[in-house]
This record gives sequence, C-alpha cells and structure tokens, in this order.
Amino acid sequence: MIELFSDFDGTLTDKDTLALLLDLYASSDWYAIEKKALDGEIDERQSLADEMALITASDEVLLNTLMREVHPAEGTAELVALARDRDWKMTVLSGGLIRFSRILWESWGYGGIPLFANDHGRDAEGRLTIIPAATPRLKDRCNHCKRWHLEKAKEHGATVVYIGDGLTDFCASEAADRVYAKDNLKEYLIRNGKDFIGFQNLLEVTSHLIKNHS
Repeated sequence: MIELFSDFDGTLTDKDTLALLLDLYASSDWYAIEKKALDGEIDERQSLADEMALITASDEVLLNTLMREVHPAEGTAELVALARDRDWKMTVLSGGLIRFSRILWESWGYGGIPLFANDHGRDAEGRLTIIPAATPRLKDRCNHCKRWHLEKAKEHGATVVYIGDGLTDFCASEAADRVYAKDNLKEYLIRNGKDFIGFQNLLEVTSHLIKNHS
C-alpha cells in the first residue's frame, strides 16, 4: 500500500505562495530571516513567525494576489491522476497558511485530496501571526510537523513516498521510504548523505512512479 505525500508551495505550485507575498508585501528583511533558518541558526517556528509579522496587507489583498499569480505546477494534474488511478492515498502537507492554500487547491479542482497547513491571525497592529497546525509536533521545531503524518502512515504499514523542495520538508523526508527532491531539500539530502530521486518537473516524478510501480 502506497501513500503519497507532497509539499505544496514550490512543489505543486508554480510559485511559492509565502515567498510571493513576502516579496510583494514585506520588507527585504525577510531574506535574512530565511537565510538564518536555512543555515540552522533559528528553527522554522521562529522564522515563519518573524517573516509573516512583516506583512500587514489584508487577507483579501493577499488572497486576490495568490489567485491571480499562482497556478498548479506543470505535472500536478498527471500526478493526481496517477494517484487516483492506482487508488493511492494522496495528502498535501503545506508549511504555509491553510486559508490561502486550501482555497487555491480547491479552485484547481483538487478539493477531494486533503491538505494540511498552518492557520493565521492578526496582532493589534494588523501583522500576520501564525497559528501552528493542530497536528502533534514530534520535534517541536516546525509550525506544521509534516513528519507526524508520514509516521502515522508507516504505523499502518504504508510505503511512504514524499515529494518536496524546501526547509519544512527536511525532517519529513527522513521518514519516507522514497523521496523525490529538488532545490533546498535536494541540497539538504546531499549534505546529509541521504538517498533521494532528484527532479525538476512533476512529470518526471509521475514517470518514475509509473516505471517503478507498474
């Protein structure tokens, strides 16, 4: 039994939603925060909170921007179709904000595939605040512990496949039986001597899955 887990931003989307919003509606300070997180100086819980606090634009403005600018990554439809055809359970795990990512995901016709992410609120000055995902955190370093979902699937005997590209995928990928990686996740796995299959396009992932599970 295969369970397929995928990151959302930058993996199933053609643009990272958080990076886009930060580029458009925050100061350039967010780049330094992100570098500290990638270098391991601060954890993801702190980095995401610090970055989102730089944004004061309204939810309406942010969502309208995302609906206009963000689209499914090339190959998303084929990957979803394969999972449905093979009756593989597919789950999307996002390190972003559920009220934005879920609306995007459902608008693309994929509402039947569960998506988990963080929530958000506002402080007295109107700055975005992070409400961590409700699922348990195994290492208490990320707002949304993606690894918890993978560990639960493995407890039920599933062969776990993970697809990702970024910081919030580092820990989760280590719990997978097979990892498809690009960008920062790929670099992390290389540095730590972990096995993975590299990709740049989800069509490559789908093709590899078909060849190895015919």
